[in-house]
Amino acid sequence: CLRFDRCDWKSQCQCHAGWRIYKNNCYYFSTDQKSWLDANAYCLGQRSNLMSIQDIQERVRKNTMWLRTQIGSDIYWFGLNDRVTEGVYQWSDGTQFIEHLYWMHGQPDNWDDEDCGQVVGYNYGQWNDDKCSSERKYICKHVNRTLTYKNALFNSLSF
Repeated sequence: CLRFDRCDWKSQCQCHAGWRIYKNNCYYFSTDQKSWLDANAYCLGQRSNLMSIQDIQERVRKNTMWLRTQIGSDIYWFGLNDRVTEGVYQWSDGTQFIEHLYWMHGQPDNWDDEDCGQVVGYNYGQWNDDKCSSERKYICKHVNRTLTYKNALFNSLSF
C-alpha cells in the first residue's frame, strides 16, 4: 500500500520507498521500460500520473534543472501527449499545458505518427515526441495536496 500525503506543518511529505521527493511532490523514476500507455496505467495504479510540468519557472528554472540531474543521459516518458488531437498537446493528468519552447530542435515533428512526449537526458532534458508504442523508462509524479492545503491554512492564520 502506498503511503503519500503524510505531512506535518513544517516538514516535507513522506514518499513511498523508491520514490524521490522534490518540492513536496513524490517522483518515481523507473528502471524498467514500458510503452507510454502501459507507463501511464502503471502510474495511475500508484495514485500518481506520468509527470507533468505546470509553469514556466518549473520547466526552465526549477524542475527541468532538477530533472536533468535525475535522468542522466537516459530518455523517459512523461505525461505530455497529443493523442486526442494532432498538434494539440495536453498533460495526461488533465492539468493545463502552457505552450513553451522546450522542445529539441525540429520537434515535435510527428514523424511516423508520434503522439507521446519524452524528456531526453542526453539533450539537456529537452523534449521530443515519439511513437507511444516505443518502450522507454518513465517518470510518475504524485502531487502532495495535503501539504499544499496545510500551508495555505497556516499562512492564512493571523498571529
